[in-house]
Amino acid sequence: MLKINFSYFLYLIFILSFASCSNDEEEGIPEPKDTINPTITCVEPINVIVNIGTTETRITYSTPVGKDNLPGAITEQTSGLASGSLFPIGTTTNTFIVTDAAGNTVSCSFDVTVATPSEDKPFSLENGVGIPTGKKWTKVENLSDEFNNGTFDDSKWHRDPATDGFGWIGRPPGLFEADNVSVSDGNLNVTTLKYQTPKVVNGKNFTHGGAIIRSKNSGGVGNYYECRMKANKTVMSSTFWLAFKENCPRKLELDIQECVGRVHSGTDTWANNFDNIYHSNIFLHKRTCNGVTNEEKRSQKGVTLTEKNYSRYFVYGCWWKSETEILFYLDGEYSFTLTPPTNYDIEGFITMAIETYDWNPIDPNSNLFETGSFDDLSTKYDWVRTWKLEDK
Repeated sequence: MLKINFSYFLYLIFILSFASCSNDEEEGIPEPKDTINPTITCVEPINVIVNIGTTETRITYSTPVGKDNLPGAITEQTSGLASGSLFPIGTTTNTFIVTDAAGNTVSCSFDVTVATPSEDKPFSLENGVGIPTGKKWTKVENLSDEFNNGTFDDSKWHRDPATDGFGWIGRPPGLFEADNVSVSDGNLNVTTLKYQTPKVVNGKNFTHGGAIIRSKNSGGVGNYYECRMKANKTVMSSTFWLAFKENCPRKLELDIQECVGRVHSGTDTWANNFDNIYHSNIFLHKRTCNGVTNEEKRSQKGVTLTEKNYSRYFVYGCWWKSETEILFYLDGEYSFTLTPPTNYDIEGFITMAIETYDWNPIDPNSNLFETGSFDDLSTKYDWVRTWKLEDK
């Protein structure tokens, strides 16, 4: 009996010793260290323009959330303001940091810039139009309008195509009519509509109404032209450009912004983003004069936006710097430069046309013209400003 117990005792000692050695070996093996950093991506910079006198505005953005290869990562905002907060005038830098369970960290930042348009120089942010040494920008009053008087200023603008010196009544099916132009709440409004009964003018059939507004005075090279505009929501256009009268054999056109409020299945493929775009053209139109024919040439560029053209007011600007160089700006920031296909050395007239296009035809499946509100159907111009450089 003692022999059996002694053997059993030795067996237990052996088992316990083996287990102890196994635990010691396991405890002696370090766990692998997580050296992989988490990841986080911030949104693009946000630039918002508010009315003069506004001190803050509510901004909503997609809050960044970090990711990691293992569970347990935590994302915190370390500077700036949360989405949905009231952001003050100026630039607010928002920084987010993500920390994983192993203590690895990574961060990202983005700026929210809230600005008001200046009334004594072109609207310009950090990368906006500059001021050449020894010069200053001076507003050209007869080519500028704040639209704050509640009435249309007939001393500055044409709204009847029969009297504006060009005589273009619109591209069917969109007819330009002065009755569709109004001034209210600090805006110049051009309201689109569908006629209950089509109108026939000069033998052409028109089913929808728009308008064209032209400056009574002309402006030339060296000037900076800008407007603060919110597009209508329809298939019709919202534009800001310079029109030039025939200069045999040259017919020029400088489109600062040309967009639409809506595209659909019938829109030409190349224009499928024209409801969220900043797009500019410089034309030499095809013309024959005194036996000389100019074939059409154009320079164009565009920037696809993350917002619809009707989602808010945008500031569109153009510095006609020289006869061969024209710079374009969006919301006070430089966007691109275009080289004209011919020397741009004659004066043009500011034009705002709300028209129809064959490449974005009236959509028969939409009832927006019947159900849309005044705001839905109207292109709104908060202001139009023209500046010239003068010696200090």
